[in-house]
Amino acid sequence: MSDTRDATLAFETDCELVGIVAVADNGVIGRDGDMPWHVPADLQHFKETTMNHPVIMGRVTYEGILETLGEPLPGRTTVVLTSRDLETPDNAVVANGLEEAVDRADTAAQEHHGDADRIFIAGGATVYEGFFPVLDRLVVTEVHDEPDGDTFFPAWDRGSWREASRDEHDGFAFVEYVRER
Repeated sequence: MSDTRDATLAFETDCELVGIVAVADNGVIGRDGDMPWHVPADLQHFKETTMNHPVIMGRVTYEGILETLGEPLPGRTTVVLTSRDLETPDNAVVANGLEEAVDRADTAAQEHHGDADRIFIAGGATVYEGFFPVLDRLVVTEVHDEPDGDTFFPAWDRGSWREASRDEHDGFAFVEYVRER
């Protein structure tokens, strides 16, 4: 897939790069390091979708998960994108840049996840923005609300994406978008 990606970012991976996010109608994805809504079905969807795959995220997102779960995401390799030194358990690794994050996730996909064919990008806003030019797919939970927040999903050209599926629920929808190449 690397041959169809933005040439300014040089990633060597055969995995599909997939952004996964829950975003409110007003673009909010977070407030004070947490999600400003409680949608248990979204948390279950995230778990089922990312299970047995590497997941790249920023340090703040990682620390929020540690605070909530007491450990990194079980059943997945977490690649923490940060410039800080962090001690991580066996199922988490640190990367200092986008290319290193993809390299570490690609290695994890091969060595720990049975040659998984997807690498998930799970935020926060700066991480989404950095990876947006090379994402192949978006898995979005559209939260039909407009909460106050301090973290927003990057603006994106929906004309460059095709809606591949939509599953409407009361107050939210699970939607997959595929980049038009």
